[in-house]
Amino acid sequence: MADRLHRHPVPDPDPFDTLWLQTRLGHLAGKIRRIESTPHVYARAHRLMALEAAYDDLLDEACRLAGCPGEAEQKRSEEKRWQEEQELAARGWSW
Repeated sequence: MADRLHRHPVPDPDPFDTLWLQTRLGHLAGKIRRIESTPHVYARAHRLMALEAAYDDLLDEACRLAGCPGEAEQKRSEEKRWQEEQELAARGWSW
């Protein structure tokens, strides 16, 4: 009964997990910019969709790790991506 009443502190995230996520976000953001700036890329739309989906998944994971408020189940959109990027930047994340 006492365990139910007392909340155990949530451990801080592993700094190496944070660093790995920041590195992957930066890598994917660079790939997205490169594809967007190159007009003649084979399967451009497909590549962009795949990269953006991976980027969004990493953003969701980063927000969970950083404790950002929000709904992970919210439909993916440019607005949601922008909000998550702003929340992470406000918490000192950079990539």
